Amino acid sequence: MLKYETDILGATPRNLVIFLHGYNGTVADHQYALDWFKKYLRNAIFIVPHAPETSDKNPQKLQWFGMMKYDPDNIRALPQTTPEEIFAIYNKTGADIDLCAQLINFFINEMQEKYEVDDAHTFLCGFSQGAMLTVYAALSRYATLGGAFVFSGLVAGADMLAAKINSRPQMYLFHGKDDLKVQFKTLPFSADWLVKQKVPVGVKIYPGLAHKMNEEEIRTASEIINLAAAL
Repeated sequence: MLKYETDILGATPRNLVIFLHGYNGTVADHQYALDWFKKYLRNAIFIVPHAPETSDKNPQKLQWFGMMKYDPDNIRALPQTTPEEIFAIYNKTGADIDLCAQLINFFINEMQEKYEVDDAHTFLCGFSQGAMLTVYAALSRYATLGGAFVFSGLVAGADMLAAKINSRPQMYLFHGKDDLKVQFKTLPFSADWLVKQKVPVGVKIYPGLAHKMNEEEIRTASEIINLAAAL
């Protein structure tokens, strides 16, 4: 069982919203965005699990899966690295991210049973590595989630994922144009890959935003989720 934080938002919560934090980070590092979620979400159970591994870059931080073994020189963040080269690096993570996705889907099942929420009212969100895991877990899940929100992420483990797609929930890609860590230039490649897999995709681009989330993104995502509470 993953350790996690919980907030019950509203008197009659109908939605389950799970947020996955980024690589080499902690829940606390994302508190600014979590506060925005808590500001805008209505009638929701908001859950933030802690990644289970110590980061391979910093023993004070966490990770869902390590990246040093796949890209020790951080080539994926160099400006001259092409989107194709970046995707090739992340494609190597398939076995690791697949195991993580199984863990997340088991965790979703546990939370759904605990709070008596169905898949149609369950939403998975993530930032950076958590966003990559959101894509993989949502598509490999046998039941279709209410939606998946991908903040500053991309499609990782694409070759393995293509063979494991079991559902196609609505997926929203949010990305800042100044992101140099999960580089913005990967966004069209992720969107195109998802469209080719017949996944419904919405894309929102934020000029001036680096590798982090902003309030507008969280407000937009929360409004979409809130609408589901009425259905």
